This record gives sequence, C-alpha cells and structure tokens, in this order.
Amino acid sequence: MAVKKSKLREIDGSKYSFEFEANKLIGIKKEGENGNLSQINPNTIVFDDISGSTEALNEYNINKHGSNDDAYEDSIEKADRGQLSTYYNVQAKKEDNKLFVSPAQNNQERRLAYSTPSGDDVSGYERDSRKKFRFFGPEIKSKILAYPLDINPNQDHMKIVRYRYARADINQSKPPRSEKFFPPLVAPKVNVAGDSVKGSKQLATIILPMPKATDVNGVEWGKSELTASGVAALGLARGLSLGGRLTGKSDLQRLIDKKARESAGPRGLGPDILGGVAAFTQAQAANQVTQAANAAFGTDLDADTFLARTGGQVLNPNAEMLFQGPVIRDFSFSFLMIARSEKEGVEIRKIIREFKLGMAPKFRNRVFLETPDVFTLEYKNGKTDKDVLKTANRFNPGGLALTTMNVDYAPNGYWSAYRDSQPVALKIDLNFTELRPIYEGDQAITPEDSVGY
Repeated sequence: MAVKKSKLREIDGSKYSFEFEANKLIGIKKEGENGNLSQINPNTIVFDDISGSTEALNEYNINKHGSNDDAYEDSIEKADRGQLSTYYNVQAKKEDNKLFVSPAQNNQERRLAYSTPSGDDVSGYERDSRKKFRFFGPEIKSKILAYPLDINPNQDHMKIVRYRYARADINQSKPPRSEKFFPPLVAPKVNVAGDSVKGSKQLATIILPMPKATDVNGVEWGKSELTASGVAALGLARGLSLGGRLTGKSDLQRLIDKKARESAGPRGLGPDILGGVAAFTQAQAANQVTQAANAAFGTDLDADTFLARTGGQVLNPNAEMLFQGPVIRDFSFSFLMIARSEKEGVEIRKIIREFKLGMAPKFRNRVFLETPDVFTLEYKNGKTDKDVLKTANRFNPGGLALTTMNVDYAPNGYWSAYRDSQPVALKIDLNFTELRPIYEGDQAITPEDSVGY
C-alpha cells in the first residue's frame, strides 16, 4: 500500500511532515535548514513528542477521515514498533544515497552521496566480464559486483579484488627493492615490487561504499635483561664472531687465559677494572651459594633474594628495550546493506557469497588442503590505478586474508523481509589481515602528500 504524506506543519519553530500507511502513522520527516527532509528515528523522544502533538493528530484525522469531522478520533494509531523501525531504516538509506546540492562560491556545486540510478551497470567498470581464463583449474569468469547498484566509482569508495593465492618463493615477506639479474656483470639493477602471494588474474571485483577508515601501525619492542654473567658471555660471543680475529680454539683459549690473568691479581689493573672484577666475583659467588642452598634444602632461593637480604643489593639486570619484530596489521569493516529493489537484493546475496567463496579453504584430498583466496583493498575515487585516495591509509599490495566474516540478517533485533524473504536490512562485518609486514621501503615509495600505508 502506498505511503501518504502530509503537508509541512510547524511545531515549536520547526516544520514536520507526517507519513501514513494503511491509515497508521509510519514515519515523520523534519525539514532542515537547507530545505531537505530527514527521517526521524522512531526510537527517540523527539518522535514520541512530535507524534503526540495536536498537529500530528489533525493530519492523522485528515488522512483517515478527510472532511468527515464527525469521525475524527482523539488519538493517533501508529504502526507497530517493528514496522516503524523498518520504514525508518529504508528511508534513511535512501536519504544517504541521494545526490544532493549545496551552494558553493555563487555556484551550485554537486556533492555526493551516490549517483542517480543508472541501470545494472557500475559506471566505469565492466560488469560480468566475458573474459575468461584458466588458473590451475576450471575456467573462471571475472565478475564485477557492487552495492548499491547505482554507486558512482568517481566518488570515494572501497574496491576489493579477489585473487588466487600463489607462491613464487619460500619467502614472500620482502619489501620493494632493486635487484640485479643474470648475468650480474651485464644486467642493470631493476626495481622490484614488494613480494606478493596474489595470482595475476582477478577472480572478482567488489565495489562498496566508503567505510569507517582507520589504521594502526606498530612494531614489537621488548625488555631485555642481562646480568654481569650474561654481559660477559655476550661480549665473548661477539668477540668470537668478529671475522678473522678469533678463528680457532687456540684463539678462544688465549682469550680465556687473558681474562683469567686479569682477574687473578691487581698487577697492571686500574681501580675501575678491579671494582668490576670484584663485583663480578661476588655475583658469581651469590649464584653458587643459592644453587647449593636450593640443592641442600629443596628451596627456590634466587641470587637477588640472597643479595638483598644479606647486603641490600641486587644483580644489575642491565635492562633495555630491544626491537623484536614487525606487527602485521588487521582491519575491520562494517557495511549496512538495505535492498531498495529486487535486483539490489540479488546483488547483496552475490556479494556475501563471493566473500564466503574467497575465504573458504580448498579441499584437495584427505592429505592436503589448499590455501584460500586472498584479497587486495583500496580506497579510491576513480576508475584507474592512479585514483587511490591520498587522505586515507593504503593497504599492503602483497595481499590480505579475509579471516572472519559475520553477517547479521536481522540487525534491528527482529526478522524483517520482503515477499521474496530478502532481508530488508543486513549488516556485514569483515576482518582482514595483511599477509606480510609493512617495511620502510613500502612507506618510502608512497606519494609524499599521502598518509602512506
């Protein structure tokens, strides 16, 4: 049944329009400063106050009874809470997807949400490409999927491409670099992109509205502690590793003998060295005493406890923070999808299925499973490879894994669907993880006026 809308009525300095379906109040719109009407959430106090006004009651009676004053009622009959929420979600999404106009420097500058519907095609992209290819398996056709159907790729959006997982090397964690190829004396240095596990052919492309964009970059640093014994051992190991200086057992023995002679007596030693040797000897003695006590009495005494209780001191841990490795980044995205037509409902289902196909492991036999497909992600505002946003982070070109996907078919807390059982609204949560770290070489080649990876 068609929705009937009232004229604008002024209430407390603002203007409102009331919407009725089957003679029940189904929605309220408020006029903004720019003249646009925005839907009021039925779960708010504002909606309750406005729907309880005299103006709302008058419009309700006019809609239901027309000029028959004798039939006018004293209260408004509203649609149930589920119908109100469903109608609000649909209308709010339509408002987001309208092309709206705002004044700019004496001209009318077009500003986006999305373009007006343009049929089944996504402007600038080839939908359901006829180009087919083989990649170690059955023939596969590349696809273009988009939500909403009328999304304009010349505006900010997210592009997700699905690829086969492919390994060219046992180590795929390398940044962009210059390499010399065979023969080394003739071949010049060639710039090589960061290693990637994505195959060369696209399996599918998915175009989605711009999500909430965030990125977190990090590296692992951890505390390292070495007692005097550890420092001495580290110094010895470092000395042994110096190429050509200490090469055999005789060199090691000479080094040990030298340390022994230095600790045997004061001849030729300065006060700093004497103090260090004495402290080292005391620390070694504390370790030996605690080990002997633990063996004799079955205790768990350590050298620090012994030294603290007997002399008010502990072993110096020589603590410092040391780099321990990179952190591989995770990204989470949420998309609320509302089907505005039967075709859009079909497209939404195709998108969900495409993600599920890409993240699923491939069964080969009882012994082996094959790696799932991988994805590349880009924030874009155009149709070419150069149209990547500089104002938001980039994603690792080496590929990302879709690790988890959560689809909520009733995000409002109850089932609401069209006659073909397509949910009116559904929410998709996607979690991606980059397959290799971001290195300095990756950051260095991004545009200087961009935020980088």
